[in-house]
Amino acid sequence: MNNQPLDTLWLARAIYDLGGVTFGDYTLGGSTVNSPVYINPRALISNPEALRVAARLLAEEVALAQSLRRSHAQPYDVVAGVPTGGLLLATAFALETNTPLIYARLRPEGTGQRGIEGRHIEGARALLIDDLVTGGASMSEMARFMAEHDIKVHDAVALVDRQMGARTRLKRVGINLISILKLDVMMNHYYESSLITEEQHNRYLNYVRANRAAEMDEVDAAQSGEQSQPGKSNGAASNGHDADHEADAQ
Repeated sequence: MNNQPLDTLWLARAIYDLGGVTFGDYTLGGSTVNSPVYINPRALISNPEALRVAARLLAEEVALAQSLRRSHAQPYDVVAGVPTGGLLLATAFALETNTPLIYARLRPEGTGQRGIEGRHIEGARALLIDDLVTGGASMSEMARFMAEHDIKVHDAVALVDRQMGARTRLKRVGINLISILKLDVMMNHYYESSLITEEQHNRYLNYVRANRAAEMDEVDAAQSGEQSQPGKSNGAASNGHDADHEADAQ
């Protein structure tokens, strides 16, 4: 087995080489509208080495956040993946770190009832993992679902962050977001490595300029609304999937 160095740009290239980056015109739910690029980190399951590197990078970043003098991440008892891409990564993470895994059954399926699969203690602390985050709705929904089952979520990890307001939105509901790969960095790397054309890169930059500003305006408006209603609780998460997942994804 190769001991591949833990390199985020190597992983970004692996996602590209596995067909996880495509260009076109993509609308997926409410969070991704007319995006020129589609990111599919689930492609990593085709390369065990790349999946292992992803799991190790997740583990390394969480451990670093916990080791800081002013810790940016809290201890956790179990790891939980946001279906479906997050569940694949969470499984790899659980194996890498020897951490118990749970997953949410959001609706009854076959003989399984709505609830949590996997053993956990009452009041367990869960680390949420997702393959990709856009606006944060998937993670917020999952944290709310966990809270219904007396599982607390303080921290969440995303392999790829599209940088469309998720960090701010999640912070508002008590969740700290840790991200491994920023989409801006990935796209710059692809362009500098001549993997994508100047036209593709410029289309992405134009999309980001237009949509990121709109996302920030929405976040600012929401924050202003909350400040004008000081008695109103955010109600989400110290504890909470995005109807948008890949919807809040890609």
